[in-house]
Amino acid sequence: MFGAGIEARLRSLGYQAVFAETAPAFDALLKASPALVLVNAGSTGIDWEHLVDLAKHESQWRHVPIVAYGPHVDLALRQRALAAGCDAVVARAAIAARLPTLVKKWAWEPDLGPCHESPPPGLLRGIQEFNRGEYFECHETLEAAWRQEERPIRLLYQGILQVGVALYHIRRGNWPGAMKVLARATPKLAHFVPDCMGVDVDRLLADAGRIAEHLKRLGPERIGDFDPALFPTIRLMADS
Repeated sequence: MFGAGIEARLRSLGYQAVFAETAPAFDALLKASPALVLVNAGSTGIDWEHLVDLAKHESQWRHVPIVAYGPHVDLALRQRALAAGCDAVVARAAIAARLPTLVKKWAWEPDLGPCHESPPPGLLRGIQEFNRGEYFECHETLEAAWRQEERPIRLLYQGILQVGVALYHIRRGNWPGAMKVLARATPKLAHFVPDCMGVDVDRLLADAGRIAEHLKRLGPERIGDFDPALFPTIRLMADS
């Protein structure tokens, strides 16, 4: 009942709630680049301390705020949660009573200032390789650029990279791989609509959506019938 109430409140604030009750589910949640992670510090069914520690030691997830809550936030629980890497610890009652305030304070949104910058050479090269259908090379180029970029704008690089990886999987007949990577790419790209660093993100998101829907209709058995006309190119706004 508590979870259902939180989900409804978050929906009213414009957010979608995703629940993770296992380590793999938590990993998948992080890969979707959430705005905020709420951790039930009173749970005994999952090693939340270990998972939070891993998340905060991975450079790509450090920006994701993690707020722990428990039925009784005593000093020992608070120290455990902060030691694991949680950004804040609150009582369960505060989650129920002050959720809008907590979300406003802690929910992460990327700094869109770099979107006004010109695309760096690594991003441009990766886009060129993407548009030529050189998806393996695109992956290598954009991964290097992503590792060099420390700001949250790196999620744009990763989103483009993952769409390219999905197309690579389609060519190789890997339906589950393509679907999984597309699901990871779209929430990252959605942070940067309508455009960022000259990239027409709206168009790329729409193309990724059409690809996902086509894959769903085909199913794993008919991936060989994928319509090659749906393989997209990335448009730079300066080229339009």
